[in-house]
Amino acid sequence: MNNILLIGNPNVGKSSIFNKLTLSHEQTGNWTGKTVELASKKIVGTNYTLIDLPGIYSLSSLSEEEAITKNTLLFENYKKVIYVSDGTNLEKNLNLLLQILQITKEVILCINMVDILEIKNIKIDTEKLSEILGIKVIRCSTFKNIGFKELIESLDAESYSLFSYTYSKEIEEHIYNISKLLPDYFNDRYISLSVLSKDKNIVEVIKEKYGIDIINKGVNDYLMSINGEDISDEISLTINKLSKEIINKVYLNNSKGNNILDKIFSNKLVTIILMFLIMFSIFFITIVLSNYPSELLSFVFYKIENILYNIVIYFKIPQFIYEPLLFGIYRIVTFIVSVMFPPLVIFFLLYTYAEESGILPRIAFNLDKVFSVCGCHGKQCLTMCTGFGCNACAVVGSRIIDSKRDKLIAILTNSFIPCNGRFPMIIAFITMFLVNSNNRLLISLYLCLFIGLSIIISFLVSFILSKTILRGYPGFFVLELPDYKKVKITKILKESIVYKSLSILKKAIKVSIPCGIIIWIFTNIKICNMTLFESFSYFLNPFAKMIGLDGVILFSFLLALPANEIVIPIIMMGYLGLSNVSTISNYLEIKNVLINNGWTINTAISTILFSIMHFPCGTTLSTIRSEVGTKWMIYSFIIPLICGITILFIFNLII
Repeated sequence: MNNILLIGNPNVGKSSIFNKLTLSHEQTGNWTGKTVELASKKIVGTNYTLIDLPGIYSLSSLSEEEAITKNTLLFENYKKVIYVSDGTNLEKNLNLLLQILQITKEVILCINMVDILEIKNIKIDTEKLSEILGIKVIRCSTFKNIGFKELIESLDAESYSLFSYTYSKEIEEHIYNISKLLPDYFNDRYISLSVLSKDKNIVEVIKEKYGIDIINKGVNDYLMSINGEDISDEISLTINKLSKEIINKVYLNNSKGNNILDKIFSNKLVTIILMFLIMFSIFFITIVLSNYPSELLSFVFYKIENILYNIVIYFKIPQFIYEPLLFGIYRIVTFIVSVMFPPLVIFFLLYTYAEESGILPRIAFNLDKVFSVCGCHGKQCLTMCTGFGCNACAVVGSRIIDSKRDKLIAILTNSFIPCNGRFPMIIAFITMFLVNSNNRLLISLYLCLFIGLSIIISFLVSFILSKTILRGYPGFFVLELPDYKKVKITKILKESIVYKSLSILKKAIKVSIPCGIIIWIFTNIKICNMTLFESFSYFLNPFAKMIGLDGVILFSFLLALPANEIVIPIIMMGYLGLSNVSTISNYLEIKNVLINNGWTINTAISTILFSIMHFPCGTTLSTIRSEVGTKWMIYSFIIPLICGITILFIFNLII
C-alpha cells in the first residue's frame, strides 16, 4: 500500500501541491474539472506514489468526479490521504474533510496558501485544529516553498484519528438498522449512510466489483419505509453545523471582508456587458498584434523554402519526389504555422489571464440562468470562450461539465463558435468586402457581430438538441468562485504557450502533413485534361450556387478539413489554376482574383456564414471521437453542416 491519495475542493492548489511533491508539471486551473483524468507519480525521495484525485465538494456521487473519489476511498488500497484545503475558505473545505474522516482515519490536513493568509491577516490555530480532528495539520505554500519537507516526513509517521461525530438519534437508529440488513463485510457505517441516502453509484460499484447486490429484500423494504431525501438533508446540515463549530474554535480572526468586485459581478446585466467587452478586447488586440509575427514567420518560411528548392535542384532530385514534399507538405504546414500560431498565442495569453485572475468563473456562474433557458449548462460559457481559441481545446475542456447530456450539448454545438483558425479568413473577407478602409476597430465590430450570430445559433441548436436527441434538464451548477488574485506572468506564459498553443499546433501539424499530399494530388493528377480539383469543383458547382457559393469554395472547405487556415490559399489555387497552394497574402491581390471569379458582397457573407456553420476541423473531430465516441463525432459533423446549408439556402433565397 504505497499509494497516497491527494484530495481537496477545486481551486485549493491541489495540482500545485502535486507538482511540488512529484516535480512534475500537471496543468493547473482556476475552477473545477481541471483534474478529471487521474494523474499519478512518485513523490520525490520516497517510495510512495501520489494519486491526484478530481477536485470535488462532497462525496455525494452527483458527478463522475465525486464517484471516482468516493470509490477510490472505499475500495482501493492506499496508505494515507493528503487533504488539501484553502485557509481562506477553511469552513467550506472542512465539509468534505469530515466526510472523508468517516471512511478513513489516515488523513493529513494540508492548509495551503498560508502566504495569502498572512496578506489577508487571517490567523488559524492549527495546533487546536489538529487537537480537535486528531490528525496532522501542516501549513503549506507552493509559492514560498513552505511545509513540504514536513509533509513528506509525515507520510511515514503512524497516525490514526480518533475523531468521530454522530447524527440525530433517529438517523443513528437508521444507520444501525440498515447495517444489520446489509451483507457481511458491507455493513460499514459509511456504506450504511450511503444506502440510506439512496446512493445508487455505490450499490452498482459493489455489484460490479464483488458480484454482490447489497440491496436485498430486507434493505429495499426498509428504504421504502423512510424518506431518504430528509436523511440526506439532515446529514448535510449536521456536517455544516460541525464545520462552523470547529471554525469558531480555530479562527483567531477573520479580516476577509466582502469584495467590492463580487458586488459588481453579481449584476447580470453588468456580467453580460463585461463578457462582451472582455472578448471584444481580446479579439481586437489579437487582430492588431498577430499580423506582425505572422508576416515575419511567413517571410522566414519563404526564405527557407527557396533554400530547400535550390538544394533539391543542385542535387538533381526528381521532380515527382520534391514537389509533393516541398510544395505540398512543407508549404501547407508552414502556412498553417505562420497564420495560426501568433494569434493562437496572443488569444490564449489574454484568455488565460482572464481565467487565472478569477474573472471568467464568475461570468460563467452568473450566466448559468441564460444558458439554462436554452436547455444547456452554465459551464458551457467556459467551453464556448475556449472555442474561440480552438474547438478541439474546448472539447477537452467540456470535462468540467458533470452531466453527460450537458457535456454532449456543449461538444456538439462548439463548432459554431469560430476558432482561431477561422478568424483570419473571416477578418480577410470583412476587410475586403464589408469595410471600405483598413479600420481595425470597425473590423473588430463586424467580427463581433458575426460572433454574436454564431453564439445565437449555438444557443438555438443547444435548445433544439435539449428537446430532441438530448432531451432533459440542465445539471446543477457547482463552481468555486476563487479569490481575485495577482497572476504570475511565468505561469500565464507556460499555460498559454506550452499547454495550449503548442499542444494545439502540434495536433494541427500532424493532421496537415497528409493534407499537403492530398492537396498536391488533387491539383496535379489529371483525368480527361482536368485536374481532380477542377473535376470535383465542377461537380459541386450547381449545388454550391444554390447556397451562395461556388464549386471551388465548397471543395476548398472539404480539402481544408485538417485545418481551416488553408481555405483561402486553396480557393486562390483553384481560381488561378495553380498546381501548388497559393502564397498570395496581399488582400488587394486576393480581392481582385475573387472579384474576377464572380465574387460579390453576398458571396463574401455566404462564405463567412459557412465558415461559422460547417463541419469541425480534423483535429476537433479526432478529439470528439476520443472523448465521446464515433457516434457523436458523426453527429458533430452533420449537425453544423446541415445548419449551414439550410441558413445559406434561406439567406440566398431572400437576397
